[in-house]
Amino acid sequence: MALFFGGVLGLLVYLRPAGVVPARESSRAWVPTAVFDTAQGWLDGWERVTYDWRVRVLGERSERPDEAVVIAIDDETLAEARQDVRPGVAAQPWPRQLVGRMVHRLVQEGALFVLVDLPFTDLSPNACTGAAPPHAMSCDDAAFAALLEKDPGRALLGFTWESQGPRVLPPANRLWPYRVKLGLYDAPAQAHARAQAVLAAQRPAFILPAGSQIEVWAGVTDEADGKALGARLGATTPILEERRAADDAYRVGPTELFVAMSAVEVVGLDAAELVELRHLQHPVVPLLGAGAGFGATTLLADPDGQVRAIPHLVSHTLRGRRYILPSLPLAAAMRLAETRTLRYEDGKLHVGDAYAIPMSPSGLSLLRWDAPNVGRGSRGSLARSIRAWNVLLNVFDVADERPARFENDLEGRTVILTKTAGEPGHVRATPMGAETPSGAILGQALANLLRSDGITRASPDLDLLLTVGLAFLGAFLALSLSFLLRSVRGAVLYVGFLVAAGAGYAFGAAYVFVEQRLWVAMAGPLLAMVGAFVVTIRYAYGTERQIRDFVHNALGRYVSPDVARLVARDLSLMRPERRQMSVYVCDIEGFTRISEGLPPEQLVGLFNAYLTEIAAVVRATAGQVDKYIGDSVMAFWGAPVRTDRHAHLACEAALKMHEVLAECQDAWEKKYGHRLTFRAAVDTGELVVGDLGSEMKSNYTVLGDAVGLASRLEAINKVYGTHVLAGETTAQLASSSYVFRMVDHVRFPGRAQPVRVHELVARRGELTPRMQEQLALHEQALTAYHQRRFAEAHALFERAAHEFLDTVAVLYAERCARFLVTPPPADWDGVHGVDASGPSAAAA
Repeated sequence: MALFFGGVLGLLVYLRPAGVVPARESSRAWVPTAVFDTAQGWLDGWERVTYDWRVRVLGERSERPDEAVVIAIDDETLAEARQDVRPGVAAQPWPRQLVGRMVHRLVQEGALFVLVDLPFTDLSPNACTGAAPPHAMSCDDAAFAALLEKDPGRALLGFTWESQGPRVLPPANRLWPYRVKLGLYDAPAQAHARAQAVLAAQRPAFILPAGSQIEVWAGVTDEADGKALGARLGATTPILEERRAADDAYRVGPTELFVAMSAVEVVGLDAAELVELRHLQHPVVPLLGAGAGFGATTLLADPDGQVRAIPHLVSHTLRGRRYILPSLPLAAAMRLAETRTLRYEDGKLHVGDAYAIPMSPSGLSLLRWDAPNVGRGSRGSLARSIRAWNVLLNVFDVADERPARFENDLEGRTVILTKTAGEPGHVRATPMGAETPSGAILGQALANLLRSDGITRASPDLDLLLTVGLAFLGAFLALSLSFLLRSVRGAVLYVGFLVAAGAGYAFGAAYVFVEQRLWVAMAGPLLAMVGAFVVTIRYAYGTERQIRDFVHNALGRYVSPDVARLVARDLSLMRPERRQMSVYVCDIEGFTRISEGLPPEQLVGLFNAYLTEIAAVVRATAGQVDKYIGDSVMAFWGAPVRTDRHAHLACEAALKMHEVLAECQDAWEKKYGHRLTFRAAVDTGELVVGDLGSEMKSNYTVLGDAVGLASRLEAINKVYGTHVLAGETTAQLASSSYVFRMVDHVRFPGRAQPVRVHELVARRGELTPRMQEQLALHEQALTAYHQRRFAEAHALFERAAHEFLDTVAVLYAERCARFLVTPPPADWDGVHGVDASGPSAAAA
């Protein structure tokens, strides 16, 4: 019994969720998911209760830190501001120029750094006082940036992120056929500053390597536009060149620029284990200058909604490269340590040689709270907080050439300018209290860094050992003291020994936590001891069969597939509903000819082998095979288990199918005398999904326009000579991971709106130089075609057809030849009609 309870609870402790010490996924494959998740969630809830108790005990023996001070935009500040007559003070949010004046004043009052925990994700709609900078995207933002430049490097702006949901794709940009060179720089920081100026001018920026130096280019429409932009940005001799498709690999948007400016280097850390971001909400382009640093302010809550740790490091992947971004407190600590390089060693994150703090490989650091509860006002667990109104009055006093009325005593301290009034997102639940200001949490994290003080969670091995050990202790007490049950007094002593043993372990765990800052498991070992104690008694009275039945049932439920387990846990997944999904349709090329030439036994064997491979790929990519219609296969992604990556999964399945079937061709030809080729299509749209059919027969399937369009796209593959076509929505959703090329703009019978047809080319990162050259040539030719430069387009398509054997180029070359003889009408929009034989030559 001790081994059983120690093993089960020890396993739950050992395979704890990814967090401060990540779970070991390799050991979890045989555990029944529903039982495991329920038991582990319950156990983790009790463990968090014991952790919070230990945190408060440690807080009672600590002194509130004064290294960080909260400047709070609280309810009192907003109430005072609403009564003020100065421009912009009564408005919310405040003009950013006013925030910049506050930052500058805080630096003047002696603050080492100012951490601004306020959102600047959209351009400010507010006007600014004074003359507006020429060509500024936002006058208020430009004024804010200018104020930050007065104290370069002293302000750090916060950004937020999300790790779930779909990746947010950048909006489509207009075509910039030329580029102008704006400078050659030795340092990335100089290049980033120039790129920021380009983006602020609302132009695409390109950062190209040039040996040991870096070139910065900007997209322009023509030579005059290039000269005007060069003069505007101070380029003495701007060089104009035609933009190449290969330049897009070096294109820098606001997010790319922000990530490049914010990213840090971490030696000894596997970035793949960090939390992967899917969406960044960073300051707007005018604020991405050299006058400020950046750090994340996002706080992760445990399942009970409480914040106990801060993600100091997160990762973000752009164009196949993984970047590591710091938290706002970590960015401030790096400024104080005057380093941009971090080192992860022996479970600690080292900030230069100045600071070191415990951190898990996943980038999370447990907060070491320096108080048992939330203090007065907005200070949280810190020593002080100051109303932002006091700072604002000092700003106005100095501007009016009067002495500042408040002595805030900020010399040598770091301040966090944050908002604690209004929206509930500015306060979070913590072990200290239900309403802890988020700025105070960031301040506590900074204090932990500056003091090199934090909480280390014990390794899973140690927690497992303690759990099993206490389980054996409980069993030993139950067996060795069972004679006490012969009397009432003995029974009381019997239970008393168990209580004393549990209290002793709790005291030891609390002592280690307070003195060594080490979090060892408490709930699991104590429950293991109590459980082993109780069950061992029952075992002695003949309950072995019940426990064997429990183990047998628990292991027997594991055999169901992943999707079946998820549906069994939540039958509402099968409820009919309308949702966005992706549909895949494929068809064997020339199957009628093959079927007529094979005996039935061989035909069925070949067809079954083909369908087996197709179904295996669909299942491996979390898809659902809907139906087989002759030699056609229909599958979908996004149900019954909802996923926002259905378009990615469908595209991955389409590419994998070609790879898998290519490996089977030789064996099929040897066995059946035929090689199979197929063509497919993917489309995404709103579909009705559910259990459909009659009382005699039904199946889980989908209905909607995307189904019909996917079938039509598959059918016109033979016209273009392509293998996998995709609809516009699919190409948009999956473009972050897969490469598409525009094939045509067609109108199908019965559809009022034309459809943009794309070809799925390859995964991003797998394009060969030859494929890139082909895509660039195709884009150039297609541009000329749609601009009615048919002679130029005809030459380019002929070249593509000859050099790359491009069947799409052959079709376009024929069209161009016809248009050279008979030009299309003046209102021609490039859309082609589709009849039973494919796209017609006549304009739609």
